Amino acid sequence: MHWMRLAGLVLFAPLAGCANARQDWLWIFNPNGPLATWSVYYLFVDVVLLLIIIVPATALTLWVIFRYRRGGHGTYDPSFRHSNLIEVFAWGVPLLVVGALSYYAYEGAHAVAPYDPGVLQTNPAAQANKPLQIDVITTDWQWLFIYPEQDVALANKLILPVGRQINMRLTSASVTNDFYILKLVGQIYVMPGMRTKRKFLIDRPGTYRGFSTEFSGPGFSWMDYKVHVVKKAKFQGWVDKAQATGQALSYKRFQQFAEPMVNTAHKTYTFNHVDPDLFETVIKRVKSGKLTHERPMELTEDMGSAKFRKHSTQ
Repeated sequence: MHWMRLAGLVLFAPLAGCANARQDWLWIFNPNGPLATWSVYYLFVDVVLLLIIIVPATALTLWVIFRYRRGGHGTYDPSFRHSNLIEVFAWGVPLLVVGALSYYAYEGAHAVAPYDPGVLQTNPAAQANKPLQIDVITTDWQWLFIYPEQDVALANKLILPVGRQINMRLTSASVTNDFYILKLVGQIYVMPGMRTKRKFLIDRPGTYRGFSTEFSGPGFSWMDYKVHVVKKAKFQGWVDKAQATGQALSYKRFQQFAEPMVNTAHKTYTFNHVDPDLFETVIKRVKSGKLTHERPMELTEDMGSAKFRKHSTQ
């Protein structure tokens, strides 16, 4: 029985480093929104097509090992030279699978393309409502989400309306990060001095986890945020409250926000009266080298030090 326990440990060992593994590993069977749904669909198609090769090849390998082992029932035929049947299966099946994979790879790349996903072009909800524009700026080590039309911004938390297409522009004020929201939208690079785009739509309300998947220094472990997907009325209520209570966000205020900060307390901030050119200004200043900060890498040496406390939100 000991070998069975050992086998169980080996199977579950890969999950040891996964946060909330018991809660999140089944998300793939419950995606939210057309992009997440179709991404999972094409993933399953790829897995099934590959299993067409992997399963028979593995089974035949085990059969050959068992049958032609010493003491097995296989017979040796020294006159064997060629088999058309083997050639058909060895070359024909893989060629068919590769052709099918190529087709679905092409279809999938267009269906869930970050800049202009095809699944949104025919989606009734996406066509019926005006898209919501959100500008995303990453720093060391925080997230800033700007809603230009609403003249508000939210740091380290994202609020989205259900049933409305989201159009994002993304850039970084520091190093490369990856934008990724589990169960909602796949990852895309967020690069300093550059602008990338991401479009998606969400079907139902809920609370989700967003984070960066790119290691970026001492504050990376705390660079996650909650994503609240709410109904339209609740979203508008939040916008009205943010417009009335937030603090103004000028470029000078952003420079202070962009100072390296390890957000250990997961603090969130609400802003209003956002500089309308803030997103473009950050890109220009980063490209020209005018927006830079000293990154205190020694924070990783002693997280109980005075310097760590100075650069964290404890």
